Amino acid sequence: MNDIQSYITTSWDDGHPLDFRIAELLSKHGLTGTFYIPREADAGVMPEQSIRELSKSFEIGAHTMRHVFLNTVPDAEAAREIVDSRGWVQDVTGNACPVFCPPGGKFSAAHLPMIERAGFQAMRSVELLSFAPPRRRGNLLIMPTTLQAHPHGLGAYVRNVLKRRALANLWLYVLHGHSTDWPALARSFLDFATHHGGVFHLWGHSWEIEANGQWERLDEVLGFMGEIKGQAPCLTNGELCEQFRVAKSLPADAITA
Repeated sequence: MNDIQSYITTSWDDGHPLDFRIAELLSKHGLTGTFYIPREADAGVMPEQSIRELSKSFEIGAHTMRHVFLNTVPDAEAAREIVDSRGWVQDVTGNACPVFCPPGGKFSAAHLPMIERAGFQAMRSVELLSFAPPRRRGNLLIMPTTLQAHPHGLGAYVRNVLKRRALANLWLYVLHGHSTDWPALARSFLDFATHHGGVFHLWGHSWEIEANGQWERLDEVLGFMGEIKGQAPCLTNGELCEQFRVAKSLPADAITA
């Protein structure tokens, strides 16, 4: 991936039935996305028949079996949740499952080899304010994100940056953010990505969008993204990682099981 290439991607966590509303908005604007779905979660998960229907048009990624925060359970349990979630998604959808997202973005370095051994090509994190392409960690690709579809205050962005020691992300925010209003940030960041290269990665939760009354604003942001997809192709998370693998001439067996 060179400095002038730009891409957009979206991902949506938890598999709530309201994910179909996100899918409708993505389709409305000619966009695609990856939905990370566990088998069960406290907020509710769509039935398997609905997951199969969603998988006909969108990528389904694994999100553990029981929406488990990996850093709160023993290693053996974490490994089972990771491995079993890939098998479950593939059984439900009939499609390959190359991507994984740990619930809540909670994981440690010890979990990365587990994710790789389970056969995943890539893992999506919750690092914010990034335009970086997938980063190689051993034979696994780690995807950061740019923006969450959520009305965060400045403190949330600062905490995210400090926790991950990603000070370069904070500098990009200082130079190109100019707001804590997430649709305004999206427009500014999309402009940056299309002119300077990089990946604009929007993510969120449908149940959270509903709780915070953000549907009209999400429609607005997806509209911005639809307008620039000719300059910055919209890919699923898995497709983005495949683009990176090809661009870097990585052997196929370097990042897949």
